[in-house]
Amino acid sequence: MDNLDTYLSLVNEAKKEKGLNDYTPLYPMLRVEEGKLYIAVLLVKETDNIWDRKEACKAHYWVLIDIDQKKIVEFNKTEEKDYVGEQIINLELNDHKKEMSMYFVDKALKYKEYLMNDIKNDYLPIQNKVMDVLKEIEIDGEKVNFKDYLYANIESKISDKINELVDVVMKEKYHSMIVLYENLMNQIITDYKSKKEFDKQEILLCLEIMSNYYEGIIGIDHLFNLSNK
Repeated sequence: MDNLDTYLSLVNEAKKEKGLNDYTPLYPMLRVEEGKLYIAVLLVKETDNIWDRKEACKAHYWVLIDIDQKKIVEFNKTEEKDYVGEQIINLELNDHKKEMSMYFVDKALKYKEYLMNDIKNDYLPIQNKVMDVLKEIEIDGEKVNFKDYLYANIESKISDKINELVDVVMKEKYHSMIVLYENLMNQIITDYKSKKEFDKQEILLCLEIMSNYYEGIIGIDHLFNLSNK
């Protein structure tokens, strides 16, 4: 199993030799040229906002690495040799942030519904005993139903805690996406080394992950260089 850090180490060593200390390599990606599969690494400035789609940053350098030899075959300055080609597959990416937001809201509502139903329908044994005796309770001079009282007091607290919980879950799921990406990349690389062929759909999946992960970077679909043929 290949370790993607090996490719990053190659790029980091090369960029230091070239005095590009203010540039940072992104996760290794893939590039197809004349039917051959390469590892490709984009380098961006440390100040580039690669997480915001509105920024539309483009990598300043890009590196091509031979998979078999684990050797850099090209270290290009984008202005001098662009990685944009003519035959590019048009991949329609989802509005990732909108998709994530909808997922967040959906999960929050489901968690809240579950907990609030539990509050309405399940009580401590001692509470059940008292409620069998007291049909209503008095709060600030008003007669109220105990279930309604408990629900009203806990709803806002539960909502806040659920939002915190869903936020933790979402962040963990988002960052763990890289674990899936690394494993998929390793599978593609291993298959290519042994069979000298690759599954285009698997590479497209890597492309989709990276395009959504680095939302502020444009041209990732061009880097992968998957033609429609």
